[in-house]
Amino acid sequence: MRGLISESDYNRQSEQLKERLDQLGEIPTGLSEARKSLQTSPQVQNKQVLTDPVTAVKKAVQSMRRIPIERIAQESGVDAIQVTRILTDLLDGRELSGRIDHDAGDFILGTGSRPPPKTIAVCPYCRSDLQRIAVRGETMTCDVCRESFIVS
Repeated sequence: MRGLISESDYNRQSEQLKERLDQLGEIPTGLSEARKSLQTSPQVQNKQVLTDPVTAVKKAVQSMRRIPIERIAQESGVDAIQVTRILTDLLDGRELSGRIDHDAGDFILGTGSRPPPKTIAVCPYCRSDLQRIAVRGETMTCDVCRESFIVS
């Protein structure tokens, strides 16, 4: 296996490199520049919840179409498990439209944050069942009475 060395070889080579740097007058530092930049970057902190968790989650979700659940948790100040439960309740209560992508850990906002549009399942003239559910703005023709109507 090329490139793999044992821990003792690694430690020995590390000591040799440090000795060479000492001889050249360079002072080895404990952390690389990349690690220093990681340590000095501001850490993302959870916001304090100023409103109830449900309202905080709704506000965080409505700002984007596809948003990771972890980001919703950070913006709303609620832990991720509780965010998932709240989103499920909001979807069940039709206060939000969308779906949770459990594989990717994202929430995908639907067409809007309002209840679903008005639908009609029966003809307004003869009251017979329609073959499919009509949505607002759609023109339908009843198969029984042959009347046309627009769902408004």
